[in-house]
Amino acid sequence: MHVEGDILYVCTSQGLYSKDLSNRESTWQLVGFEGIPLQDYVRKGDDILALRYNMNGDFLLLSHDGGKTYEDVTPELFRKHTDWTNILVNLVQHPTDPNTLLILSAPMGVFQSSDFGKTWNQLTDVMFGNAGASFIGFHPLNPNIIYNSGESMFMSPQINISYDCGQTWDYLSPPFPGDNCVHRIAFHPTDPNRWIAGGEGVVFTSSDNGHTWRTQNYWGDDQRSAYWCFTAYDDENSDVVYMAGFTTGEKGVIRVMCSTDSGNSWNIVCTEPKKEPLETEAVNDLRQYGDKLLVYTESDVYESSKAELIMQIPFVRRIESSEIYDLQGRPVTTSTQGLYIQNGKKVLIK
Repeated sequence: MHVEGDILYVCTSQGLYSKDLSNRESTWQLVGFEGIPLQDYVRKGDDILALRYNMNGDFLLLSHDGGKTYEDVTPELFRKHTDWTNILVNLVQHPTDPNTLLILSAPMGVFQSSDFGKTWNQLTDVMFGNAGASFIGFHPLNPNIIYNSGESMFMSPQINISYDCGQTWDYLSPPFPGDNCVHRIAFHPTDPNRWIAGGEGVVFTSSDNGHTWRTQNYWGDDQRSAYWCFTAYDDENSDVVYMAGFTTGEKGVIRVMCSTDSGNSWNIVCTEPKKEPLETEAVNDLRQYGDKLLVYTESDVYESSKAELIMQIPFVRRIESSEIYDLQGRPVTTSTQGLYIQNGKKVLIK
């Protein structure tokens, strides 16, 4: 799922679709790659490099006209195995250089391209055990830092981090007793040292640029024991953090939880059952658009007001102060009685 300006793009089993988020009457429109099951894409102008699900070794499709026409450009190195063990899992783009890409291959590891996918250089030969729960990415404030998170063959949380563009790697296992996984990592928008990721009923946090990790264990907590897959710092107030996940015991239930104290504590703010539950209803992505939180599941894209989500968090305390933000994270110099945020917590000004 990508938000480009006012347009939301979603990869589906039938191609790339878009919707105008600024127009409530907008409907989904097919953009390109009709009938192709897509996992993700990267864009450089009208050029789109799309990652499709495995089809006899055909993974990467390149289009020069926004997806209307395309050709298979999968390198031979990714065709070494054509059975189910050969999977390209993630495709991501450098935050400032659109030509620089990362791709994660099972079982071969992390690869990098500096020419928008024409050629690829192998960075690691490590692939964690659970391909479906493995992620790669650049640190947005320092793209020299690359990470690969996931779950080991022995079902323990794992992170592989390079601080020098993939030349050397630090292999970490965040502390957690038993089965777990580190899902996609979110980075604080101004403090490069602060990282957050979800797992299976657990939240992992680092305050030293990923070198060490702290575990918040919610396994056994009926509300917070979901598979927390995607995390996002609020666009306007970095003390507010969102996490989206899904349950395995209840069909068709997705969950969103929120922190207003930079990830130190979490509250369930949304539980969304489906009218027609799917057997495997998972969360595919989490994005923001203005004052909205967008959650992409197996069956739909759900919108929630971020202010309304924060209002669901229980009161912390009553105060009298002018150093406050509104529920959308914007500074407030004068206020009337009502709900605001101070020091990362929701408060009632009286």
